[in-house]
Parts: sequence; structure tokens; C-alpha cells
Amino acid sequence: MRAVVLCVVGITACRSPEPEAPQHTDGATAHEVTLTPEQQRAIGLTTALAVERQVGPVIESFGRVIPRQQGRAQVTSPVAGRVTPQSAERIPAPGTVVRSGQLLAEVEQTYTAPEHVQLDVGYAGAGGAAQEAKAALDAAAAEYQRSQTLFTAKVVSRKRVEEAKAAWLQAQSRFETARRQAASYGTATAANGNPLRRFALTAPITGVVVQADLTAGQQVDTTTPLFVIADPSTVWVEAPIFEDDVQKIERTRPVTIRTPGDPQASWVGRPRYTGTVVDPLKRTTSFVYEVANADGRLRLGMSVTIALPVGPEHPAVMVPEAALMEGEKGSGVVYVRRGPTQFVEQQVRIGERRDGFVAVTGDVAAGQELVVTGVPELFGMAPGRLMTEE
Repeated sequence: MRAVVLCVVGITACRSPEPEAPQHTDGATAHEVTLTPEQQRAIGLTTALAVERQVGPVIESFGRVIPRQQGRAQVTSPVAGRVTPQSAERIPAPGTVVRSGQLLAEVEQTYTAPEHVQLDVGYAGAGGAAQEAKAALDAAAAEYQRSQTLFTAKVVSRKRVEEAKAAWLQAQSRFETARRQAASYGTATAANGNPLRRFALTAPITGVVVQADLTAGQQVDTTTPLFVIADPSTVWVEAPIFEDDVQKIERTRPVTIRTPGDPQASWVGRPRYTGTVVDPLKRTTSFVYEVANADGRLRLGMSVTIALPVGPEHPAVMVPEAALMEGEKGSGVVYVRRGPTQFVEQQVRIGERRDGFVAVTGDVAAGQELVVTGVPELFGMAPGRLMTEE
């Protein structure tokens, strides 16, 4: 028994007597549908234009956002010591944005018993050296003054005066060096026997804290990085490429980068490094691309997809992805508006995808108006699909 299905699930007009059923004009093909303005509003029908763009074959790979090498900075302690308790409120957590020069923590320097002895010996030696340098300076100054007096009396030559002056200036320089060294030891072993000094740890660049390995009260040394800061305004994207595909990729051309969570957004990656070493287990090599990221939408560690060009570009007609009803084996259909109420279904072959558009071949031209919202409804309403068998 044959029965005519009067409506398609999802069409508001089927539940209300006001909008008319879709009309198929006399002589219409099996892929032609007529919708009244009321029916178009009922399904929320919208359209967009097909466009012509330059596209080319690509290989897609997954990648990862990493900080660029020149955009990383490590912060280490200048001395061995202990992170002060007051630093607990200042230490930024990973992911925190910090500014260049911002205080991150303080380290309180402490000395071991052998270091105390060494400081005492050094302080005594520096003090003695300073006294000797002061005596030598006084002697050189006296000799310089004496040579000037004898030169005035025409007893010695001008050369003798110049030599005395040079000796005096040299002695003065040695005394200043010795005095500064003695002062440094004096600060380290300053009064009341308390040798504690505090050193500020500050951010060397503006960026995001990607590592913070310290807590208040922790003992630190001068070799272990306490903070790692990365500048996210420009990032790298690292992609593993299978060795069989390496020779196909055009290494000097930029690539298109997208995030799985926002396929409509894209970034351009400029070649930075193409790997020369193949991982013996994964059989891949790394390609690295530099990406401008002023808005910070690419976050460090984020997974992305990369379209790597493997051939020359060519002009192609491209339609919005939402306008395409995909079928099997790379085929699909789109709906072209032929008039205010007339829509024609066109078969197409599917090609490359770019920025929310799909390249198609078939009876579709750039500039034609295509249905974007309402494609599934039109597909179900096409003549021939309204008929079912029981």
C-alpha cells in the first residue's frame, strides 16, 4: 500500500495549517523545490554566496603550541639560601601573566660554617690590603707633590713630574679597588654577626608563568630554575610529520593552523624549522612554524590541526560548509536559489577545505546564492523523497 507523507519531521508548517505544503511546479525536475516566504521563515532559511578562491592539495597533521625558544626566560636564585616566608603571597602560579620587573619572590642568603670562616679570613685580608694600598697612595701623593716643588725650583725635569703623577694615579686606583673589596666583605659579615641578605627574584620578561618550582621556606641554590616564563605574543607550533610525507611538503610555504574547538578561526604559520632527525619509534620528524598570537587565543600546550601544502594552488569554487549536504565517496549536494521561492538541488564533488569553506566541482558557480540554514529540510522535501512505501 502506498501513502503520501504530507510533511517532513522538523518543518513547522506541518504542525500548523497556515503555511502551505511545498509546491512543485509543473515540469519541475526531481531536484527542484518551491517554498513560500512563510515556509522559508518557518525553517529559518538563510543563504550565502559561493566564492572563488585559490586552493591547493594539503596534508593535515596534528600539532602542539609551544613557546618559541627566544621567548622563554628562566629565573634562578643569585645565591644559595631560603625563600622568605613573606614570598608566599607573591609566588605566581603556573598560567599567571606577569610583567617585566615584577617581584616574584625573595631569597634570604645564608652561610655555612666554612663560608663564615672564609668570609672572616677574606675580610681580614681585604682590610689589610686596603691599608697597604692607602699607605702606598699616601707615599705616591707625597712624591708627586715633592716632584712638583723640585720642578718649580728647576732641580728635576718635567718627565720626572709626569712619572710621579702616573704613579700617584695608579696608587689611587689600587686603593679604590681594595677599599671596595673590603666594603663588600664588610657587608657580608655586617654588624651583630647576622650575615643574612635578601635578594629579589623578578620577571625578566612579560609573559605567562609556565613553571614555578618553589614554595615559601624552601632551600634553593644557584643552578635550579625556580620560574620559567614564556612570551605568548608569538608562539611556535610543532607538528610531527611521517617520514613518507616529508618530501611531499613544500617547506618554504606558510601553513594554515586551526583549533578543534573553533574550526572557523585560523592562523598563518611561517616556516621556522624543518626536522632533519627521524624518531626511530614513531617514524616522524618535527616541523616547527612561527605564529603571531597577539590576542593570546593560541594557548601554550594547546592541540591544533595544521594544513601543510603539497602542491600548487589553483582557482576553485568554494561553498560554506553549512551549505553542503555530504554524501558518500566525496560527493554531496547544495541548494541554489533560482528565484524568491525556487531552489534547485545540485550534485557536487567535494575537494579541499579552507576556513569554513569547501571546494566543490559541479554545476555551481561563484556568486550563486546557496541555502545555508535549512539544507536538511530541503533535502527531505525534494520530489521523490516525499514518497514512502508501507
